[in-house]
Amino acid sequence: MRSLTSLRALLALLLGCVLLTSCSSPPGGATPGGSGGSAQAAADTTAAVAAVDAAYAGSSTRPPAQGPAPAQGKTVWVLSAFQQVAGLAHLTDETVEAAKALGWGTQVCDGQNNTDGAWAKCVRQAVAAGADAIVLESIDCAPVAQALKEAKAAGVLVASLTSFDCDDPTQGGGQPLFDVTVPFVGGTTAAQSYEAAGQLRADWVVAQTKGAAQVVHVEFRGVAFGEHLADAFNERIAACSGCEVVGTVVITPADVPNIRQKFETAMLQHPEANAVAVDVDFMLPAGIQQALTTSGKDLAVAGGECTRDSVGYLHTGGGIDMCIGQSPVWLSYAGIDGLNRVFAGQPVVDSGLGEQLVDADHNLPAQGDWYAGSVDAPAGYRAAWGL
Repeated sequence: MRSLTSLRALLALLLGCVLLTSCSSPPGGATPGGSGGSAQAAADTTAAVAAVDAAYAGSSTRPPAQGPAPAQGKTVWVLSAFQQVAGLAHLTDETVEAAKALGWGTQVCDGQNNTDGAWAKCVRQAVAAGADAIVLESIDCAPVAQALKEAKAAGVLVASLTSFDCDDPTQGGGQPLFDVTVPFVGGTTAAQSYEAAGQLRADWVVAQTKGAAQVVHVEFRGVAFGEHLADAFNERIAACSGCEVVGTVVITPADVPNIRQKFETAMLQHPEANAVAVDVDFMLPAGIQQALTTSGKDLAVAGGECTRDSVGYLHTGGGIDMCIGQSPVWLSYAGIDGLNRVFAGQPVVDSGLGEQLVDADHNLPAQGDWYAGSVDAPAGYRAAWGL
């Protein structure tokens, strides 16, 4: 009888172990911690989980409490890299609203993905029309450097929301041409902000796979912010002892029509993948989200910057599992505030704008909304401007 009881106890223990292992297995069934489940892999996972938990709280503080009175009679041209990208169109709308709040005139120029040199043409049209300032959205300095020099010679201020100046290494490391670049929370530069997002995306993947990530990484190259996002992600994954980027899908502005085909090819080439990271959200409605939802694979999927489409995907389930929110409306008001300060002869100040991790259970906006965070940034800036 004692032997039978012992045998039953042993079987129960084994069953418990099997269930426990099953419940804690990462997507795709990879071995936690990679080969050997090393202590280093466990440490990598612990650090990643801590970073993810902190990111749910977010890093934003508050907009500046004080600022100069609105400059009078200004006209701003908002130059968007490509208005067919929903995130850029939304950023344009919010920037126009921020400028109007100061009583400024506005004009939008669609850069049309720089077809036939449209970005430089937008700059020159703004100068010819007598603009006081131009705001660049995802139009980096290098492709329009000569046109920007002409604008500065004409006394036109240049502000950047998501663009990189000519002194950035990705732009050749030359002389800067921007008058306003939005400082993020704590004085973080745009490059540092994008790198932080790339690192957080990697941390989430490491945490979800318990240090055993086999990632297909969809990068956006040829645009500076995409370079910073991708490089930071890859560096963080490389630092995880049990993780590997098994496949890379490089998307450039010219590749937009072929996004889904390139992604599906990579997934077929890497059946071992247990995670996907998509650096920028516009790639999802261009075919990746549909490919993910029809793949039938158990994957941990990290999305981009929490556009309205991504918020909807998180509500409906399938495809992406998270995104990293950075309020476009806050960014827009911060850029216009920077211009107002320069018009008044004052320095640009810390915007307080940071990032926050969003998933189905944390910080998710209502269906149909854009991510804006918990701070009413427009109200804060209007108060600072005395409105």
